[in-house]
Order: sequence, then structure tokens, then C-alpha cells
Amino acid sequence: MSKRIALVAALVAVVALAASALALGGSGALIFDDGHYVKPGTLDDGKQYLPQTSITTAKAVAAAQRAGSGPLGQVDLESRAGRIVYVVDVGNREIGVDATDGSIVSIAPQS
Repeated sequence: MSKRIALVAALVAVVALAASALALGGSGALIFDDGHYVKPGTLDDGKQYLPQTSITTAKAVAAAQRAGSGPLGQVDLESRAGRIVYVVDVGNREIGVDATDGSIVSIAPQS
């Protein structure tokens, strides 16, 4: 009988913990991309280009959000015509931000 009570108490504790994590933004603070959950605004592809950047991912995200509106998605680094560009998903757009000076270099529909 006491094992049953302990089991029920443990189960209730686990459910309460999971519910509080969800209420505090647990999975709502994540996006599903490329087959897994990630935090919006995080760098996904192109990490090999980081040594060639002069601005942070956070500054690129801020510039992209000023240029577009909507939910923030992931960020990629790409080499385009000899220029390193942060590609930030904002709403239904991909906003290209120059990785050296933070200027907006492109705004295109998400592919």
C-alpha cells in the first residue's frame, strides 16, 4: 500500500513539474526546424564562417527584426559572391544581413 502511495505521489510530482515547465515557456519558446527543436535566433548552418564575421548573431538578428516583422526563426551564415551574410528567418521572409557591417543586403520570401 505504501509503495502505491509513493508511486502516485511521484507521478503527481512529475506531472506538476512538466506542467510548470510548459507554463513558463518550455516548448512554446522553441521552434521546430530541420527535424529538431531549437531556440529562435540561434545559428544553425554556416558556423564555419563565424571567424569571418565582424558582428554577432544577436546584432544580425536585431537588424533583421528591424527590417521585417513576424516570428523569429533560425539564422544561417552563407557565403554569397564573396560576402558573408547572416540569413535570418523573420515571419515569412529571409532577411540577409551583411556579417561585417550589419547592413541589410536582401529580403526574400522563405524558401
